[in-house]
Amino acid sequence: MAKFPSQNKLMYETGALGDDAWTAAGYLNLPKDLSILNRRGYASTTRKGVPLVYRVRITMSQHTLSGRASARDADDPGTASEENTTETANAADNTTLMKVLTCQNNWVMKNAAVKWHAARKRMFKKAGVSLKTLGAYAHEIRYNFDSASQAWLATVDGDGAAFTGGTWDVTNVGYRDDGTFQLKLLGIGDDEETDAFSGSVLGIGHSYLLSRQSMPADTNPERDETPAKFSVLNTMIDDPFAVTSELDNVRDNADGEQDNPPYELIDISDSGDTNHDITEPVESGRVICGPGVSQGSVICDIPFGLAELNARHAGSQNQTIVDPVAFGVEVLDIYEMQG
Repeated sequence: MAKFPSQNKLMYETGALGDDAWTAAGYLNLPKDLSILNRRGYASTTRKGVPLVYRVRITMSQHTLSGRASARDADDPGTASEENTTETANAADNTTLMKVLTCQNNWVMKNAAVKWHAARKRMFKKAGVSLKTLGAYAHEIRYNFDSASQAWLATVDGDGAAFTGGTWDVTNVGYRDDGTFQLKLLGIGDDEETDAFSGSVLGIGHSYLLSRQSMPADTNPERDETPAKFSVLNTMIDDPFAVTSELDNVRDNADGEQDNPPYELIDISDSGDTNHDITEPVESGRVICGPGVSQGSVICDIPFGLAELNARHAGSQNQTIVDPVAFGVEVLDIYEMQG
């Protein structure tokens, strides 16, 4: 892992947002943008494949129209029309929210990344490619968030223009005769039970769970066979004078109580069973600014440094506001995922 970035503050601007509806505000790629501004390579994992978690503070300033027209008055945004004047006056009533969606920060995603890192090294070895010949920035996998060849938000300079940056190559892996494909953190997985995978992108969490032995639905399958309900020794130890019916109830309850895993299991016998808890994002933080709050911020952890941002406006005066929103990201810490 590269050293902690000295330039640890990044600025972004979303696209047009929805009014009273969540709108995709872009995908965040912190390793890419930290590499641009610090002029050194940052990655989603260590060189052993262990995921890095980026702890950040996201700050969003209160949105104001400042004389800009709404969608209802887009013909002449510079004119102080009746509608435009009203909406400018009511700008302080507008509330803007943004939520941060990430993959799950757990042992599945950690082990999946480490195992895929090992599989990639194995791929190179089998192809006769020495790791020493790899490019300087090819020692860690560069992941997509939820689709192939992901498009990322661009960090902007003080004038609001996007930094040019360099080239962020996406990692491709391949096996057998099925060509190459990319890796993603989230999204519907693949069957992997019938035909060999031949798609363009594969989810690492789901794929990892399919690569290991699953926990049975009943974790104590032998519990209903032993001990014997009328064990003389157990009766002597428990209470030789206990009412038999009470012992029956206790033992019957113990046979099926709390023996099922509290997490979703994957049914590999069902080829259509490819959408699971592990393929879904979690909300790692939400920031809000609005009436009485000129600036809002939230601290959240972003596994792999990759996140999806959704945002929305909500005006108390029923304004139709679709303007973009600027927000800042300050990196507070970078640590290895524990799992």
